[in-house]
Amino acid sequence: MIMGERGAGRRSLARALGQAPVFMPQPLAVEYAGRFIIPPPEFLENRRFYRALITTAADCDSLLFIQDAARRTSAFPPGLARIFNRHVIGIITKTDLPDASLDRAARFLHNAGLQKTYALSVVSGEGMDTLRHNEPALFA
Repeated sequence: MIMGERGAGRRSLARALGQAPVFMPQPLAVEYAGRFIIPPPEFLENRRFYRALITTAADCDSLLFIQDAARRTSAFPPGLARIFNRHVIGIITKTDLPDASLDRAARFLHNAGLQKTYALSVVSGEGMDTLRHNEPALFA
């Protein structure tokens, strides 16, 4: 499952992993991109929808928390990763933007309970090889 705020790069990451079509409309429900489940960003941004996230995650092997490196805030509350009994990976996206702060984004993901994070840019491809080497199941 790939989850993150609106505009964080959830669909772009799914496309880079080879699991989504080039154009995906903006649905207001859970969408399926190949092997990945992409819940709407409202599920993360609104606490009353956390139950829907937990229920959706029950069908998943791994969870990807997507954090935009240029964003100054995070929708991931402290310790969110601990409520899921799954393999949780943090992905810092948009590292190629001029106002990107990898330290801030890594701190947001660490506060959410993640130990393993990867920084990448889907546009330039930077960091994709590291992700492919360390998490081959995402590319299978």
